[in-house]
Order: sequence, then structure tokens, then C-alpha cells
Amino acid sequence: MFNCFLSNIATLSMATSGSHIGWTSPTLPILKSPDSRVPLTSDDASWIASFALLGSIPGTIFAAFIVDWLGRKICLLIAGIPLTVSWILIIIAWNPYILYVSRFVSGFGIGVAYVVCPMYIGEIADKEIRGSLGSFIKLMVTFGELYAHAIGPFVSYECLAYSCAVIPIFFFLSFIWMPESPYYLLMKNRDDKAMKSLRLLKRYATEDQLDEDMEQIQKTVIRDLTDKGHFWDLFNTPGNRKAVLISFGLQVVLQFSGIAAIESYTQEILEEADTDLHAGTAVIILSVLQLIAGVGAAALVDQLGRRPLLLVTTFLGGLSLAVTAIFYLLKFRILVNMADVGWILHASVIFYELIIALGLNPLPYMMLGELFPTNVKGTAVSLANLWGSLLAFIVSKMYQVISDSYGVYTSFGLFAISCFIGIIFIVLMVPETKGKSLLEIQEELNCKKRKQKKGVMKMQEVRVSTLT
Repeated sequence: MFNCFLSNIATLSMATSGSHIGWTSPTLPILKSPDSRVPLTSDDASWIASFALLGSIPGTIFAAFIVDWLGRKICLLIAGIPLTVSWILIIIAWNPYILYVSRFVSGFGIGVAYVVCPMYIGEIADKEIRGSLGSFIKLMVTFGELYAHAIGPFVSYECLAYSCAVIPIFFFLSFIWMPESPYYLLMKNRDDKAMKSLRLLKRYATEDQLDEDMEQIQKTVIRDLTDKGHFWDLFNTPGNRKAVLISFGLQVVLQFSGIAAIESYTQEILEEADTDLHAGTAVIILSVLQLIAGVGAAALVDQLGRRPLLLVTTFLGGLSLAVTAIFYLLKFRILVNMADVGWILHASVIFYELIIALGLNPLPYMMLGELFPTNVKGTAVSLANLWGSLLAFIVSKMYQVISDSYGVYTSFGLFAISCFIGIIFIVLMVPETKGKSLLEIQEELNCKKRKQKKGVMKMQEVRVSTLT
């Protein structure tokens, strides 16, 4: 299980990404306060929350170009550079524009890490634990968010940045000694180095086992290099076109449920509850529960199925967002005193983030690996990540604009409506992939089974007519 240990070190890049995502929740209220070292307006805060999402778009594109040129290991180390530089810029920032740059730079690193880390883990992990390690990626992102949420409310602005900068530094010091993916080394015809890497990854395997594993990797490399898909192949078949519609549509449902905006402003949102429970403490509790929910999602997805889990979590997420919108409407529009029932706001926001973590948040990304054939999977994943990042940027930015112009209840009302519309999309378009092989999923998307059934019926009619 040595490669399990190596995979966990690789996911420190995702923990670093998570700390950047979680940094805004405890920090934006401090920066918007009158005695802030970098005074911000609401518009400034919305740009700071959004620029990381915008920066992930060129980061994703950059990673797609260099990952097969420089290798998985080098690319992950490259991702760590902007993720570290961003904390330095945050520490020395003296005006909002430096913070804009720092957030864009961190987003660039996040985009690279999100593309490369799953590839690295998928190529070095044993097949028996690949699924578990794949779900561990999301858990490490959540851990990074928890790290920032847990420290932020109790330390200074500078101390939080220094504390978060420790993660990428530790990642550099530990990951630089890790082996390159044997899959990549074989792609570059470095057979000796590939075997050396495989020996390090599977140090307790016998020579026969190593030879067998190397043969399997070689077959995979040959297959992928000879059947390499292109962008236009995504639209060549009905199945691919439907898979694009499903994957892009699920991203619309997820992002327009407000996940990026709510995660960026969680502490600020919860402060409106006016309860005895401090908003910072509530965010920490939420982050811990999200870690537990991440583990639960991995267990539920193969028991309940993708479609039921998507439908249930989207519906319940919409209900919790509707409750939040009504709370804000009563407090700010109708001017009802909500001090005695502030716990409702805490409960609805926490419930939303937890229920989304069980289904609607991870499933659109997980189903990418099931909906597309191997030859276009890489292109499809990159495009879906780009689309999701663009939508997240738009929603995160517009949340503050709409809230300032029309009230925060309008933002949450729109998020709730998006969830309920999303249910219709899931019912009409999203297939169930539980218990189906990749071949069966492709046949269903391409409607081959239906055609086969029609063919059988025609043959039966011919037989009946000849008998009569």
C-alpha cells in the first residue's frame, strides 16, 4: 500500500487548493470592516471571491497542454508555485488590486492541480483502491477548506495566510521525492525508468507481478495512443452529444444552485442569524460535517444510484435555499424581528451544503468518467471543468451584485428556483449508470438497445407473416 501513501502526498495539492477556496469565508468580513488593513467595498469583495474561479480557466487549459509534455509529477510541482506565490501576495497586499492578482494566481494553480492530480493518482494507484483514492481528492479539498475555516476566526489576517502557506511548502518538500507515473514514462519510451518507478510504487510485489503490471500498462498506453480522440469527436455520435448535454447541464444545475457563492461567503451569510453561536464556529462545524458527508457520498452512490441521489439532493437543496430566501425576505424586506429564530438560517445553510456534498456536488464530476468513451474522456473532462469554472465565476460575482441591488433574498430565491428547474432536467435527461458497464452506458446513450429491439420485432413479424 506504499502507492496509497504516495497518492495521499499528491493530494496535498488539493488541500492547498481547498485552503484558497476556504480563505474567503473568514477573511472577507475582516477586510470589509472599518479597521481593515486593506479596506474593501462589497464590489471589491465580490471580485476577490470570484477571481480564483476565473484564474482556474487558463490554469485548466495550461495543464491540458503541458501534462503530456512535462509529465504528471512536474506539472503538480508547477501547480504548487502559484498556490504558494498567492499566499505571499496576500501577506504583502496593500490594496485590493494586489488581492485580485493573488486570487487569480491561486486560481491558475487550482486549475492545474484539478486536472493533473486525478491523472497522477489514477495512474499510480492499484485498481483495488483507485476508487477510494479518487474520492479522497474531494475529501482533501474539504480538509483544506476546514483548515482555513478553523484557523481564520481566531487569528489575524497575516497569521492565517502564514498558516495556509505551510501546506504548499510541505507539499513541495514531500512530493519532490515522489516517482513519476510509469504510464507517462512509457508514453515517452523511457521503459527502464518506468520499471524503476513501478518498483518503487509496488515495492512488495514479486518480479512476476511487476512484469504483469508493466504489460498491462503498455497495452493501455498503446491503446490510448492509437485511439486518441479530438475535440470534434465529442459531437460525432448521438451518444457523445447527449453526454455533453448531460455533463454541461449538470454543471449548470450545480453552479446555479449557488455553491461557489455560498462557500465564499459562508461566514458572512451566517452572521445575519444573530444567534449565540458564533458564525466562525458554525462554519467550522459545517466543514467537519462536510468531511463526514464526503465519506457518506462515496458509500451511498453505489447503493442508491446516481439518478435518485441527484434528484433527492437537488430537491432538498432547493428546499433549504427557499427557507434561507424566506428568512432574509422576512428580516430585510418585511422587517420582521428574526432574532429568536436565527437558528433557522444556520440550519438551512448548513443543511444545504451538507446535502449538496452527498450528491449534487460530487456526482457531475464523477459521472464524467462514465458518460464518455475513453478516446474523448480527457477532452470532455477538460471542457466540463472549464464550463464549471466559468459558471462558478459568474454566479460568485453576480451574487454580491444582485444582493446589493435587489436584496440577498433575491439571490437565494434564484438559487432555489434553479434547483427545482434542475430536477426537471435530471428526470428528462440524466440516465442511471449504477451497475452498468461502460459499454452498456454507451449503448444506452447511442440508443443501440432500442434499435436492436426494433430489429428483433421486425424479424418476428417476418416470421409470423411467412407462417401465415
